[in-house]
Amino acid sequence: MAILEKKMYSDGIELPREVIEYLAYSITTNVRELEGALISLVAQASLNRKAITLDLAKHMIDKFVKNTAREVSIDYIQKVVCDYFDLPIELLKSKTRKREIVQARQISMYFAKKMTKSSLANIGLHCGGKDHATVLHACRTVNNLSETDKHFRKYLEDLEKKLAIH
Repeated sequence: MAILEKKMYSDGIELPREVIEYLAYSITTNVRELEGALISLVAQASLNRKAITLDLAKHMIDKFVKNTAREVSIDYIQKVVCDYFDLPIELLKSKTRKREIVQARQISMYFAKKMTKSSLANIGLHCGGKDHATVLHACRTVNNLSETDKHFRKYLEDLEKKLAIH
């Protein structure tokens, strides 16, 4: 994000915070690709006389990374989940066992397993040093809750929409 902000400042570009975060979390391969995406986004917006929005960024990134398999990062998933539940990310990665934090942590593990190619051990590592068995338990818990609790299912549907890169 710091790279994007520095580039935008030097070029006199203003972007909404959510767009900066989306670009930073979506393109993690290298700085050139990140800058290329930013330049393409700005060009696309000015050519079509459109405001730079999160939707435009998602649409553009989809084309920009067209042939590479799109995969959201565990960090991006955690950020989206924390924003949704209004929790600081440090709390999600902490050892706390408060119900709402455990649930957010389990949801982020569930989406990380579903949407990334990361190993269960790596997912657990990102979620406060949990082991692979904890990640499996989290996924089972989320599946069970989604089948029995309609409010919980709504959380998952909302988050899935926010995480979808379409």
